[in-house]
Amino acid sequence: MMKIATADIGGTNTRFALFKKNKFWSKVKFETNKNNYRETLNHIAHLCNLHKIECLALCIPGPADYDKGIVLNTPNLPGWVNKNIKKYLFKHTNLKEIITENDANVMALANHKYYKQKKSDVTQFFTVSTGLGAGLIINDQIYVGKNHLAQEIARAPLGTDEDDSFHLLPYSVELYASGTGIELRYNKLTGEKLNAKKIFALYPNNENAKKIINEGIDSLARTISTSLAFLNPSLVVFGGSVSEHNNWFIEKAIEKAKTYTIKSQYQNVKFAFDPYTDFSAVMGLYCLAKDKFK
Repeated sequence: MMKIATADIGGTNTRFALFKKNKFWSKVKFETNKNNYRETLNHIAHLCNLHKIECLALCIPGPADYDKGIVLNTPNLPGWVNKNIKKYLFKHTNLKEIITENDANVMALANHKYYKQKKSDVTQFFTVSTGLGAGLIINDQIYVGKNHLAQEIARAPLGTDEDDSFHLLPYSVELYASGTGIELRYNKLTGEKLNAKKIFALYPNNENAKKIINEGIDSLARTISTSLAFLNPSLVVFGGSVSEHNNWFIEKAIEKAKTYTIKSQYQNVKFAFDPYTDFSAVMGLYCLAKDKFK
């Protein structure tokens, strides 16, 4: 089997990993340059060359043309739009293969395998982080839809009201149930620019923080309930930094989702958290590459 490395280009950080005997051997995390794609890709290229990597499995921000490796339109990385990631990395490395996939899709795959789901099982994954994403596993395979845009839920109209759409669309759920969305809406409401971590910390005693976060809980609950209705999953997993550091936010959304859903659609569903936390995507990428080149 070819020597494999994996890299996850996120809205805030990029993660790079090497593996031995199907386990992490080395993990690196560094800041993603949102406006200069070359800086981030040069770091990845250096690591690939240093470790003589032959195959790189890579998460690029979506929506994207994953076959060609071109970023199409990603609101959280403005300097990456219409950039050909595959072409750049082939030019600056000795890689023989580059596999590109959506981060939430491979996170879903990693968790599908971790929780020992069978082929007949359906795994729905949500990443609640800088942005909001989702991935779906059916028949042990990532479900990508017709144009690889399945589960691109950021602009799904599941928000609680028609607020300022900022860089998205009216009712976009990402404006309510993501770190960036919570920051934007809190800033608009109060005129105070705080990061999501500080806004969550204010929740118990601050009415403005409660309003914004409760609307996020409701919007995420609608998203969960919609998934249960359309997909009938056996497992729903939550990952991403907001989820990791604020389990209660997710748990409240799950309980509210149950009030929007008939009992038969949720009573046999397992709800869980992503055990891989920060490095979920790179583990899923390894699973994807290993299956392809076994």
